[in-house]
Amino acid sequence: MAQSFSTSLTPYSGNDAVRVTFDSPLPSGFSLNGGRITTGSKVGVQAQPKGSTGNYLTTDIGTATLTANQGYGSVSFLWGSIDTYNLVEFLDKAGKVVGSLTGSQVAQAPVNGDWTADRTNRYVTFNADTKGGQLINGVRMKSTSIAFETDNFAFFNAPGPVPVPEPGVAGLFGAMAAVALLRRRSAAARA
Repeated sequence: MAQSFSTSLTPYSGNDAVRVTFDSPLPSGFSLNGGRITTGSKVGVQAQPKGSTGNYLTTDIGTATLTANQGYGSVSFLWGSIDTYNLVEFLDKAGKVVGSLTGSQVAQAPVNGDWTADRTNRYVTFNADTKGGQLINGVRMKSTSIAFETDNFAFFNAPGPVPVPEPGVAGLFGAMAAVALLRRRSAAARA
């Protein structure tokens, strides 16, 4: 599966996810570096993402990185008051960027950080190229102005494609079956 992303107004609903909501301690194996956990909205400071209740994470002007000690194929999260100067990067185990999205790629125009508009408060799901060996071990959020606000993370492994034999392998199996059948007939004819 190649990298892909989608947006919606509803969170990932699968029961297979490890969830991070900032309303309680981080799940085992997760850590947070940078940012600030807060609640509520203040003009010119922070805006609670539409659909978030309780605590959420803001980068202020800066960076916050949420990391996991194991890799996941997909991550979904609420990105609030999306701005053009917001950037999210998806990291592998070594901290290498395996994908990124800007506010302009995710939100519907105008991308202006509106606190209450559906177009600038979206659940984003990013899928790594798991077929190519990519996994997501971290999410780094950056903002060069006030601010990147986020909540309700879900880390999960999307079901992979069902393995289908390559045409050459299928042909080889067919040839082997034909040889086995001929041997059986030949042995039966001698008996």
